[in-house]
Amino acid sequence: FGLTVVYLLVIQYFTKIGGKISIRLIKHENNENTEYQADSLVYKVFGLYFMQSYIGVFYHALLHRNFMTLRQVLIQRLILYEVLENLVENSLPYLKYSYKKYRAVRNKKKREKGLTGKIQFATRVEKEYLKPTYSASISEELEDGLFDDFLELALQFGMIMMFACAFPLAFAFSALNNIAEMRTDALKLLAMLRRPVPRAAATIGAWLNIFQEGKWKIEPGLAAILVMEHVLLLIKFGFSRFVPEEPAWVRAKRMKNATQAQDMCSKQLLRTISGREKA
Repeated sequence: FGLTVVYLLVIQYFTKIGGKISIRLIKHENNENTEYQADSLVYKVFGLYFMQSYIGVFYHALLHRNFMTLRQVLIQRLILYEVLENLVENSLPYLKYSYKKYRAVRNKKKREKGLTGKIQFATRVEKEYLKPTYSASISEELEDGLFDDFLELALQFGMIMMFACAFPLAFAFSALNNIAEMRTDALKLLAMLRRPVPRAAATIGAWLNIFQEGKWKIEPGLAAILVMEHVLLLIKFGFSRFVPEEPAWVRAKRMKNATQAQDMCSKQLLRTISGREKA
């Protein structure tokens, strides 16, 4: 669990670096509008995040092939990731707001020397100004915290869709976490963060392509590839079923060589024993 925590923190750090690089790259791209820029950024960061997050799970699923270990890894990742995300999402904004409020009060006391008693902010605007913005973790330039929320949901969605056979209860962990996040996100948006600026949007953008399975349209080229792939699989299974891994003549020769080697060792042992008895 400790190593999993370290691993998740390292992922967050490298994702933040990749996000900053992606922001610089999209500034040089020829995108039509800000919506296309946002989609480009989502694809870049999600690709990096997907590779870092799932490479260890794919290792246990495809190379190590141990379901018990894979299930343990999935449990650790889901539980610790959800706990850490909720802790960071709710504690960091509160700590930032408390620190800014403390500095503002201290500066106000310095400006108004001789003022006694507890200083409080009179208006809600002053309090709202000190709260951190609802921005993405990869960069404060992106004043859209939905980026982190969608990234978290994408991790859960991938765990459920790709590894449900190893850990069927993954959906239960995610459902409980999402029910709890409805309240924690509401508390975060209403009390801990500066109110985000509303904006109209027809869809969720690039995230829709990441989440949806889509309707597959079988083109002639794709159909030919699928047919060839199935034919090759049938040929492969046919060879593995009817062609033995070790031909009979190879097995017979191997047994003959083993018998000859055993006979030679026995004769050599008998000569050694008889020579000692004569001596």
